[in-house]
This record gives sequence, C-alpha cells and structure tokens, in this order.
Amino acid sequence: MKDFVIRNPKDEDVEKFEKLDFVLKMLYLYHGDFDKRNMFCAVNGEDELLAVAHLMKHGTFNAAGHDGDPDFIRYLNYEITFAKHVEDEAVKAALTDALIRRSREIKAENPEKRIVMAQYIDTDNLKELSYFLARGFTIHDTIVVFKFDLSRDIPRYPLPEDVRVVPFALNNSEALEKYHQAELASFDGVARSMNHLGWMQGGPEMTNFCAFSGEQLIGNTSTWKVTEERSVTENVFVIPDWQKKGVARNMICTALTHLKQQGKTIATLGTHGTNRKAISLYTQIGYELYGFRLTIGYEIE
Repeated sequence: MKDFVIRNPKDEDVEKFEKLDFVLKMLYLYHGDFDKRNMFCAVNGEDELLAVAHLMKHGTFNAAGHDGDPDFIRYLNYEITFAKHVEDEAVKAALTDALIRRSREIKAENPEKRIVMAQYIDTDNLKELSYFLARGFTIHDTIVVFKFDLSRDIPRYPLPEDVRVVPFALNNSEALEKYHQAELASFDGVARSMNHLGWMQGGPEMTNFCAFSGEQLIGNTSTWKVTEERSVTENVFVIPDWQKKGVARNMICTALTHLKQQGKTIATLGTHGTNRKAISLYTQIGYELYGFRLTIGYEIE
C-alpha cells in the first residue's frame, strides 16, 4: 500500500479507534499515563484509519533503586493494531520506524537509562518473530505460561495467624497506595504506575485477592477475564517479610476457587523462565505448562 501517511492521533480519531479495538479508545480517553506523542496512526488519502501503534512505559521504566545499574533494562512496551486485522507490510514498517524514532527521543531525555522497546510474542508465531528479528530486534526474556484445569480439585493451604485474604477494590487513593507500596517492596522497586493500577481496575471481571496482616497489605493475586472459559491468576506477589509462609499459595487458591465458582474452566498465569521459586510454587499447586511467550525488543542507542 503506497497511499498512506503516519501521524499522531487527533481527538476526532476516537470513534475510529473503537472500530479497531475498544481498548484503544479507552486508553486514549482515560489512561493517565497516555501521551499522544507515543501514538501513531496510519491513514489513507481519505483519512481512514489503517492501523495504530503506541508505546507505554513498563513498570521497569521508572523502577526505584536501579539508577546505578547500567545493565538494568527499562522497557517501553509497544503494540501495533491493524484495521480488520489485515496487515500491510509497508504500513507495519512505517509504524515500527515511527515507534523507534519516538523511543530515541525518550532515550535522549533519559540518557542514563538502558531502554528497550519491546512486546510479547507467542513462540509459535514464527512469522511475527521472524519479521522483528530481521529488523534488528532480539529476544530479551522468555515467559513461561502455566494453566490450571478448574475441573480438578483446588488444594487448600492454611494462612499464618492473623493473616486474612479478601477481595480488595483499588477504588481510592489510599487503596492504590497500599497496593503500590507492597508491589514495590515485592519486586525490588519495580511496580506499575498508580495511573496504570487504576486503569486495570476497569478490566472485565477484575478482582484483587489481597492478603492483609492487620491493616498492612502484604500480598496479592488478581484475576480478570480472557475468554468466557478462561481467566488469569496474575499479579502474584508477597512482600519479603511474609514470603515462604503459605500466603501466596492461599491467595492463588482463593482466586482459583472464585474462578471455578464463576464457571471458568481454565486459569492461566505467566512468569519469567528464570524464576525458579515461582515455577516451583505454581507446579506444586497443580499448574501445568501451557506455552511460552518471548519478550522481543529493540535496544535504543
């Protein structure tokens, strides 16, 4: 396709976004971290939307405590969405170039940071992987995806004394801050932004199962809908002082029980392939291997 241009979005594009992907419209309108400079639209001569690409800062981008580590990667996640799911190679190449140029501008504003523009691609999507590898992208991480068959019995694990696991809505600034601080402590300074936490709460069938010791939030497992049959048990963490005490096991199984009661048949989650502790935990609970995803990225010089 030759007759197209790449430009940043306009407010009048909003309804066009919905035809591509409703989430794009919501992202544009309501995500507090959204920056128009990080979104690019491919439009034809009639200003019809052909595809949209955008960047979002991953939790690693502003991670605390890693400024002295030159090898610590700050990810800029990106997505490209095509109208009618029909990809045009010229449009894809132009949007990829636009994303890289914008990433270089962000790098210029943060010269001390090691920045990688990245997305997640399933290992069986060889065409997509080949496309980006040929453009100079490399594989930065392997995500192991596990599944739990909800037709089977869900194990039960006791909690430490005075610890409780309850559904917890992140619907106010105090709740968001409690969650944010616990996530920072659990992931060595890496956490989703407050804006992104609030944004996630609008997801379909989103429920947070949080562990509390008194008023302190000490852990979490979240669930949300993928399909009518499948949901996830993600965002699993426990702060260091409460790890290895059965809290994570109880939270995950509480979430699994909830999904089973909702009529789901499968629950999935992902973890880094190098995370031996998490892999051991999930397989002991009863999760089985479901597949792999790759973090494929372009290092910004």
